Amino acid sequence: MKLQLKCIARITAVTCSLFSTVCYSETLEVTAVSEVVACQTSGANPIRAGDEDCRTTPSVFETTIYEMGLCASHPFGTDKKGITFDNSTCTITYSDSAPNTVDLVDSIGGTLGLTGISTMPPPGTYGYPYLVMGPSFTVAGSFTNSTTGDTYRSAAGRLVGINTASDVSNTDTLNNFGDNGTCYSGYKGAVVTGGTMDGFIASGTLVRSEKTQLTGGNCANQARLIAVMNLTTPFTVTSKTYSVRFNFLLTDFGVQFIDTSSPLDGIPNEFASAPFSGYFTILNAD
Repeated sequence: MKLQLKCIARITAVTCSLFSTVCYSETLEVTAVSEVVACQTSGANPIRAGDEDCRTTPSVFETTIYEMGLCASHPFGTDKKGITFDNSTCTITYSDSAPNTVDLVDSIGGTLGLTGISTMPPPGTYGYPYLVMGPSFTVAGSFTNSTTGDTYRSAAGRLVGINTASDVSNTDTLNNFGDNGTCYSGYKGAVVTGGTMDGFIASGTLVRSEKTQLTGGNCANQARLIAVMNLTTPFTVTSKTYSVRFNFLLTDFGVQFIDTSSPLDGIPNEFASAPFSGYFTILNAD
Protein backbone atom coordinates (compact mmCIF):
# COMPACT_ATOMS: atom_id res chain seq x y z
CA MET A 1 0.00 0.00 0.00
CA LYS A 2 1.31 3.43 -0.89
CA LEU A 3 0.97 6.23 1.65
CA GLN A 4 1.36 9.81 0.47
CA LEU A 5 0.58 13.30 1.59
CA LYS A 6 -0.56 15.62 -1.16
CA CYS A 7 -0.32 19.40 -0.94
CA ILE A 8 -2.58 21.22 -3.37
CA ALA A 9 -1.71 24.77 -4.42
CA ARG A 10 -5.09 26.18 -5.33
CA ILE A 11 -7.91 28.28 -3.92
CA THR A 12 -10.57 25.99 -2.48
CA ALA A 13 -14.17 26.33 -1.40
CA VAL A 14 -13.32 25.39 2.17
CA THR A 15 -15.22 27.75 4.46
CA CYS A 16 -13.45 26.88 7.71
CA SER A 17 -10.31 24.98 8.53
CA LEU A 18 -8.48 23.02 11.14
CA PHE A 19 -8.39 24.92 14.46
CA SER A 20 -11.25 27.20 13.43
CA THR A 21 -13.67 26.01 16.11
CA VAL A 22 -13.02 24.73 19.59
CA CYS A 23 -14.75 22.21 21.87
CA TYR A 24 -14.78 20.69 25.36
CA SER A 25 -16.07 18.16 27.84
CA GLU A 26 -14.52 18.28 31.29
CA THR A 27 -11.97 18.14 28.89
CA LEU A 28 -13.30 21.42 27.47
CA GLU A 29 -14.57 22.43 24.05
CA VAL A 30 -15.44 25.86 22.65
CA THR A 31 -17.36 26.57 19.45
CA ALA A 32 -17.63 28.91 16.52
CA VAL A 33 -14.96 31.58 16.30
CA SER A 34 -15.12 33.76 13.18
CA GLU A 35 -13.17 32.67 10.13
CA VAL A 36 -9.96 34.47 9.23
CA VAL A 37 -10.11 35.65 5.61
CA ALA A 38 -7.29 35.77 3.07
CA CYS A 39 -4.92 38.73 3.11
CA GLN A 40 -5.87 41.39 0.56
CA THR A 41 -3.44 41.64 -2.33
CA SER A 42 -4.99 44.88 -3.61
CA GLY A 43 -6.78 47.84 -2.08
CA ALA A 44 -5.78 50.38 0.53
CA ASN A 45 -5.05 47.92 3.35
CA PRO A 46 -3.73 44.34 3.37
CA ILE A 47 -6.14 43.35 6.17
CA ARG A 48 -9.87 43.80 5.56
CA ALA A 49 -11.43 46.73 7.42
CA GLY A 50 -12.52 45.76 10.91
CA ASP A 51 -10.52 42.50 10.96
CA GLU A 52 -7.53 41.86 13.20
CA ASP A 53 -5.80 39.31 11.00
CA CYS A 54 -5.64 37.60 7.63
CA ARG A 55 -4.16 34.36 6.28
CA THR A 56 -1.92 33.56 3.32
CA THR A 57 0.09 30.75 1.72
CA PRO A 58 3.20 29.84 3.73
CA SER A 59 6.72 29.67 2.32
CA VAL A 60 7.56 27.25 5.17
CA PHE A 61 5.14 24.89 6.91
CA GLU A 62 6.98 22.21 8.89
CA THR A 63 5.34 19.53 11.01
CA THR A 64 5.70 15.87 12.04
CA ILE A 65 3.34 13.02 11.11
CA TYR A 66 3.08 10.13 13.61
CA GLU A 67 0.07 8.17 12.49
CA MET A 68 -2.85 7.93 10.09
CA GLY A 69 -5.81 5.63 10.23
CA LEU A 70 -9.45 4.93 9.51
CA CYS A 71 -12.23 4.41 12.06
CA ALA A 72 -15.79 3.14 11.76
CA SER A 73 -16.91 5.31 14.69
CA HIS A 74 -15.53 8.50 16.23
CA PRO A 75 -12.55 7.64 18.48
CA PHE A 76 -13.62 10.21 21.10
CA GLY A 77 -17.26 9.13 21.11
CA THR A 78 -20.45 10.36 19.50
CA ASP A 79 -20.41 13.48 21.70
CA LYS A 80 -16.62 13.87 21.12
CA LYS A 81 -16.03 14.28 24.85
CA GLY A 82 -14.00 11.13 25.44
CA ILE A 83 -10.71 11.39 27.32
CA THR A 84 -8.81 8.51 25.69
CA PHE A 85 -8.60 7.78 21.96
CA ASP A 86 -10.73 4.65 21.45
CA ASN A 87 -9.17 2.61 18.64
CA SER A 88 -11.58 -0.32 18.91
CA THR A 89 -13.12 0.41 15.48
CA CYS A 90 -9.94 1.84 13.92
CA THR A 91 -7.19 0.50 11.73
CA ILE A 92 -3.76 2.15 11.42
CA THR A 93 -2.74 2.80 7.82
CA TYR A 94 0.55 4.60 8.56
CA SER A 95 2.81 4.89 11.60
CA ASP A 96 6.20 6.33 12.52
CA SER A 97 7.23 6.42 16.19
CA ALA A 98 10.09 8.85 15.51
CA PRO A 99 9.13 10.86 12.41
CA ASN A 100 11.32 13.41 10.73
CA THR A 101 10.01 16.95 10.41
CA VAL A 102 8.71 17.57 6.90
CA ASP A 103 8.12 20.85 5.10
CA LEU A 104 4.78 20.45 3.35
CA VAL A 105 5.41 23.52 1.21
CA ASP A 106 8.12 21.58 -0.66
CA SER A 107 5.46 19.37 -2.21
CA ILE A 108 2.66 21.83 -2.98
CA GLY A 109 1.13 20.61 -6.22
CA GLY A 110 2.67 17.16 -5.80
CA THR A 111 3.06 14.35 -3.27
CA LEU A 112 5.32 13.74 -0.32
CA GLY A 113 6.48 10.22 0.51
CA LEU A 114 6.87 9.37 4.20
CA THR A 115 9.39 6.98 5.75
CA GLY A 116 7.18 5.14 8.26
CA ILE A 117 5.27 1.87 7.97
CA SER A 118 2.22 1.75 5.70
CA THR A 119 -0.41 -0.95 6.14
CA MET A 120 -3.36 -1.93 3.99
CA PRO A 121 -6.64 -1.35 5.87
CA PRO A 122 -9.03 -4.32 5.94
CA PRO A 123 -12.13 -4.11 3.76
CA GLY A 124 -14.90 -2.15 5.44
CA THR A 125 -16.76 1.15 5.59
CA TYR A 126 -15.07 4.02 7.38
CA GLY A 127 -16.50 7.42 8.21
CA TYR A 128 -13.78 8.79 10.50
CA PRO A 129 -10.27 9.03 9.07
CA TYR A 130 -7.72 10.50 11.49
CA LEU A 131 -4.26 12.02 11.52
CA VAL A 132 -1.85 12.27 14.47
CA MET A 133 0.78 15.03 14.33
CA GLY A 134 3.21 16.73 16.62
CA PRO A 135 1.86 19.89 18.29
CA SER A 136 4.48 22.25 16.84
CA PHE A 137 4.41 24.00 13.48
CA THR A 138 7.28 26.03 12.01
CA VAL A 139 5.99 28.59 9.54
CA ALA A 140 7.03 31.55 7.43
CA GLY A 141 5.29 33.50 4.73
CA SER A 142 4.75 36.73 2.84
CA PHE A 143 2.32 38.44 0.51
CA THR A 144 2.36 41.55 -1.70
CA ASN A 145 -0.33 44.22 -1.92
CA SER A 146 -0.27 45.41 -5.53
CA THR A 147 -2.02 48.69 -4.74
CA THR A 148 0.57 49.87 -2.24
CA GLY A 149 3.45 47.93 -3.80
CA ASP A 150 4.52 46.67 -0.37
CA THR A 151 5.49 43.10 0.48
CA TYR A 152 4.78 41.99 4.04
CA ARG A 153 7.12 39.25 5.32
CA SER A 154 7.41 37.18 8.47
CA ALA A 155 10.31 38.49 10.55
CA ALA A 156 12.22 37.58 13.71
CA GLY A 157 10.33 37.67 16.99
CA ARG A 158 6.97 37.04 15.26
CA LEU A 159 7.13 40.57 13.84
CA VAL A 160 6.40 41.64 10.26
CA GLY A 161 8.92 43.24 7.93
CA ILE A 162 7.84 45.46 5.04
CA ASN A 163 9.90 45.01 1.85
CA THR A 164 12.58 43.06 3.71
CA ALA A 165 14.83 40.60 1.89
CA SER A 166 13.39 37.23 2.97
CA ASP A 167 10.81 35.43 5.11
CA VAL A 168 11.87 34.41 8.64
CA SER A 169 10.47 31.23 10.25
CA ASN A 170 8.90 30.92 13.68
CA THR A 171 7.77 27.84 15.62
CA ASP A 172 4.38 27.78 17.36
CA THR A 173 3.20 24.99 19.64
CA LEU A 174 -0.50 24.24 19.98
CA ASN A 175 -0.97 23.37 23.66
CA ASN A 176 -4.38 24.87 24.50
CA PHE A 177 -7.37 25.87 22.39
CA GLY A 178 -8.45 28.37 25.06
CA ASP A 179 -6.98 30.44 27.87
CA ASN A 180 -7.94 31.95 31.25
CA GLY A 181 -6.19 29.24 33.26
CA THR A 182 -8.35 26.41 31.91
CA CYS A 183 -7.36 23.57 29.58
CA TYR A 184 -9.38 23.46 26.37
CA SER A 185 -8.12 20.25 24.79
CA GLY A 186 -10.27 20.13 21.67
CA TYR A 187 -12.46 21.72 19.05
CA LYS A 188 -15.18 20.31 16.82
CA GLY A 189 -16.99 20.86 13.58
CA ALA A 190 -14.55 22.78 11.38
CA VAL A 191 -15.96 22.61 7.85
CA VAL A 192 -13.60 20.98 5.35
CA THR A 193 -13.95 19.25 1.99
CA GLY A 194 -16.19 16.20 2.37
CA GLY A 195 -17.39 16.83 5.90
CA THR A 196 -16.11 18.38 9.13
CA MET A 197 -12.94 18.04 11.17
CA ASP A 198 -12.40 17.84 14.93
CA GLY A 199 -9.10 18.41 16.70
CA PHE A 200 -7.72 17.24 20.05
CA ILE A 201 -4.56 17.99 22.03
CA ALA A 202 -3.36 14.84 23.77
CA SER A 203 -0.43 12.95 25.25
CA GLY A 204 1.87 10.61 23.36
CA THR A 205 -0.56 7.81 24.26
CA LEU A 206 -3.47 9.91 22.90
CA VAL A 207 -5.04 10.86 26.23
CA ARG A 208 -6.60 14.32 26.57
CA SER A 209 -6.20 16.56 29.61
CA GLU A 210 -9.19 17.46 31.74
CA LYS A 211 -9.92 21.15 32.25
CA THR A 212 -7.89 21.49 35.47
CA GLN A 213 -4.87 19.50 34.23
CA LEU A 214 -2.49 22.34 33.45
CA THR A 215 1.23 22.84 33.05
CA GLY A 216 2.35 26.46 32.88
CA GLY A 217 -1.19 27.55 32.06
CA ASN A 218 -1.58 25.09 29.17
CA CYS A 219 -3.00 21.58 28.85
CA ALA A 220 -0.73 19.11 30.63
CA ASN A 221 -1.04 16.48 27.88
CA GLN A 222 0.35 18.27 24.84
CA ALA A 223 2.56 15.84 22.92
CA ARG A 224 0.18 15.19 20.01
CA LEU A 225 -2.42 16.94 17.88
CA ILE A 226 -5.14 14.61 16.58
CA ALA A 227 -7.36 15.57 13.64
CA VAL A 228 -10.48 13.44 13.08
CA MET A 229 -12.65 13.86 10.00
CA ASN A 230 -16.39 13.28 10.11
CA LEU A 231 -17.16 12.30 6.52
CA THR A 232 -20.51 13.31 5.08
CA THR A 233 -20.38 10.14 2.99
CA PRO A 234 -18.34 7.29 4.53
CA PHE A 235 -16.15 5.40 2.06
CA THR A 236 -15.63 1.69 1.59
CA VAL A 237 -12.23 0.02 1.41
CA THR A 238 -12.15 -3.02 -0.85
CA SER A 239 -9.54 -5.46 -2.13
CA LYS A 240 -8.87 -2.94 -4.93
CA THR A 241 -7.84 -0.13 -2.57
CA TYR A 242 -4.14 0.69 -2.99
CA SER A 243 -3.61 4.15 -1.46
CA VAL A 244 -4.80 6.24 1.48
CA ARG A 245 -3.91 9.91 1.10
CA PHE A 246 -4.34 13.03 3.20
CA ASN A 247 -4.47 16.21 1.15
CA PHE A 248 -3.25 19.33 2.94
CA LEU A 249 -4.73 22.54 1.55
CA LEU A 250 -2.20 25.31 2.13
CA THR A 251 -3.03 27.93 -0.48
CA ASP A 252 -4.23 30.93 1.55
CA PHE A 253 -3.97 28.77 4.69
CA GLY A 254 -1.13 28.01 7.09
CA VAL A 255 0.24 31.42 8.16
CA GLN A 256 -1.56 34.51 9.42
CA PHE A 257 -0.64 38.18 9.65
CA ILE A 258 -2.03 40.14 12.59
CA ASP A 259 -2.84 43.81 13.19
CA THR A 260 -2.20 44.58 16.87
CA SER A 261 -2.52 48.36 16.61
CA SER A 262 -5.23 50.24 18.48
CA PRO A 263 -7.28 51.37 16.71
CA LEU A 264 -6.84 48.84 13.91
CA ASP A 265 -5.16 50.35 10.84
CA GLY A 266 -5.26 47.34 8.49
CA ILE A 267 -1.45 46.93 8.50
CA PRO A 268 0.01 43.69 9.96
CA ASN A 269 2.75 43.92 12.55
CA GLU A 270 2.85 40.32 13.84
CA PHE A 271 2.57 36.86 12.29
CA ALA A 272 1.90 33.33 13.54
CA SER A 273 0.97 29.85 12.40
CA ALA A 274 -2.60 29.66 11.13
CA PRO A 275 -5.22 27.04 10.32
CA PHE A 276 -4.60 24.54 7.56
CA SER A 277 -7.30 22.53 5.89
CA GLY A 278 -7.37 19.17 4.20
CA TYR A 279 -9.19 15.98 3.32
CA PHE A 280 -8.60 12.24 2.88
CA THR A 281 -8.90 10.31 -0.36
CA ILE A 282 -8.96 6.57 -1.02
CA LEU A 283 -7.60 5.36 -4.36
CA ASN A 284 -8.85 2.13 -5.90
CA ALA A 285 -7.56 0.17 -8.89
CA ASP A 286 -9.87 -0.15 -11.90
